[in-house]
Amino acid sequence: MRKRTLSVFLAGVLAAAMAPAALAATTDELNQDGVFLKQEQRGTCTLAATSMMLRRTAMLNGDENWAQITESSCREAFWLSGRGLPYNFSYGDITVSRDTLPGGQANVQVLIDLLEEHPEGIMLHAACVPHGILLTSYEDGQFYCADPSEYAAEGIIPIEEAWGTRVENSNAYWYVTSQVTPPEDETDALLPEASVTVEDSLSTLLTPVSLGAVELLPNLTTQATTVVE
Repeated sequence: MRKRTLSVFLAGVLAAAMAPAALAATTDELNQDGVFLKQEQRGTCTLAATSMMLRRTAMLNGDENWAQITESSCREAFWLSGRGLPYNFSYGDITVSRDTLPGGQANVQVLIDLLEEHPEGIMLHAACVPHGILLTSYEDGQFYCADPSEYAAEGIIPIEEAWGTRVENSNAYWYVTSQVTPPEDETDALLPEASVTVEDSLSTLLTPVSLGAVELLPNLTTQATTVVE
């Protein structure tokens, strides 16, 4: 009876140790159309764009409830009625701050560097329009964004297709200052969970720890197979 109890206990410890943590989203998952929002009313473009940034941040941090982040939930959390988006605020564990841009062509390299640091994107604002968008990436010499305006297409689009806001005419941006997990590698996301087989043996449990992990569990086998689609 003791032999069986010890074996079950070891299996439970191993299962807990090998249980996968919540994984970050992949880049493809971040860019699904369903992640992005259109503003609910006039004058809330910055709120909607920031909501999309927070949704992508939550996805990267493994939050399964990311879809509950909406313009309405953000309005209740930090929107200042009659004033707009605060310069610094929090949404749950996510913190956000504002900074300014040098202007004109000088904005280009600044934004390229920011996007390398922020896979969740940044909320880009052009006060001269005025309009805010979510700047998502820079690839092959092209900036991409998600525009909350009803006059722009849904999902990821080139910034030239956004409503009014451009790299050169933008003057400020909001960005996540709390920790963000990098995107999950696409190939890693295809790996199934490992399976473990533990022999019901008391002698295995009593093997000295100094022999090392391999000798301690001679009958432990791990299987992982890459799925090719």
